[in-house]
Amino acid sequence: MSSRQKKEREFEKIIEEFSAFIRSLVLKYNLEKMGLDAEDLIQEIRLKIWKVIDNEKNIHNPASYIKKIVESAVIDQIRRIRKEEEVYTSEKQKLISELEPRSNRYQNPPSSMKEYILKATDRLLESRRIVVQLYLLNMSLPEISAYLNFSPDKTRNLLYRGLSDLKAILKEMGFRHE
Repeated sequence: MSSRQKKEREFEKIIEEFSAFIRSLVLKYNLEKMGLDAEDLIQEIRLKIWKVIDNEKNIHNPASYIKKIVESAVIDQIRRIRKEEEVYTSEKQKLISELEPRSNRYQNPPSSMKEYILKATDRLLESRRIVVQLYLLNMSLPEISAYLNFSPDKTRNLLYRGLSDLKAILKEMGFRHE
C-alpha cells in the first residue's frame, strides 16, 4: 500500500468517525445569521484535515484537534466577513459623502433644491430621516436594511412613511412639484 493510499484511508476514517461531531460544532455557531454557509465551512474544515494528514502530522487526540480546527475555521470566516463588511461600509460611506444631485429637473438652482430637501428631511422623525436620506442617495431597500441592521419590512415601512412625510413637509414649505 502506498503512502498516498494510507493517507487517504486515514482521512476517510477520521471523516467517517467525526463527521457528525464536525457538523454539530459548526451548526452550534448559527452561522446563517452572518450569511455563512455551514456546508462551505465543513468543506474547508475537511481540506484543513487533509492538509494535516498529507503533511504527515500525527494527531494524538483527533476530537480535540478537530475542535481546534473547527474553531479556527469559524473565527477565520467571521474575520473575513467582518473585513468585507468594513470595506463595504467604508466604500458606502465614501460614496454617500461624495454623492451630489446629478441633474436638476426644476428651474431653481441646485443649491436651493438641495436646501429645500435638507430642511424638509431635518424635520422627519430620526428613524425615518436616515432611511429617507440613504434612499435619496440611491441606496436600495436591501442595502439600507443591511447597512442599518433593520429587517426589510421595518426598512420599507420607515421609507414609505418617511417619503409620505417628506412630501407633506415639502408641500407645507411651498414646494409644489411632484
